[in-house]
Amino acid sequence: MVFTRALQGGVMGCGAPLGWMLIQFFRGVNVASDIGAHPVLYLYLLFGTASVFAGFGLYVGQQEAQLRERSRRDPLTRLCNLRHFREQLDIQIAQSSRDKTPLSLIFFDLDHFKKVNDAYGHAGGDTVLKELCKTVSKVLRRNELFARVGGEEFAIIVPHDTLENAAQVAERIRGAVEGHDMSVGANRQVRVTLSLGVAEHVKDESANQLVERADKAMYEAKRGGRNRVVAR
Repeated sequence: MVFTRALQGGVMGCGAPLGWMLIQFFRGVNVASDIGAHPVLYLYLLFGTASVFAGFGLYVGQQEAQLRERSRRDPLTRLCNLRHFREQLDIQIAQSSRDKTPLSLIFFDLDHFKKVNDAYGHAGGDTVLKELCKTVSKVLRRNELFARVGGEEFAIIVPHDTLENAAQVAERIRGAVEGHDMSVGANRQVRVTLSLGVAEHVKDESANQLVERADKAMYEAKRGGRNRVVAR
């Protein structure tokens, strides 16, 4: 998109010499002779204005790309936000159904996170969330989409993996977080745990139904004592 905007600007900039040639033509000037007599002028009109317009197009494209990226990201954690997660889940389900490949979903949230906020304030809680995301991201593979879907709730799309394999991913996440001291600022640290639910997409199941099953599995993990994985 950025390159396209620059190209569009460059093409628009080429209108300057064409416009000048039309002006000269209507003034009765022989355009071919005028180009031969003033080649530098025409080259400036062609490359100078094209460069300026291309530069402006590049700037516009970069701004559009930044706005588009911001609309997809959670401002605190820089993960995908709920809107982008749902868009990608629909795409992944369609692709999984078409290619007949497995697709799984992990839902998790922090156990007793309110106690962290109460003890260290929302600033400390935000710090924990950001460090949590870094810890989890180190466990994930590049093709697994990690999103923040609520205050302390997160989701991970696991393409090409069965329920059993996705449950193993969830267990690695649980272990990584449980064993990591999360900073809450001012040389203070806290340990947190996760409750995780895993579900595998089944034939003709909608995105909402898959999300609901993963969410129910997560709450089953909470009811079972927290700091555990439930796959259903």
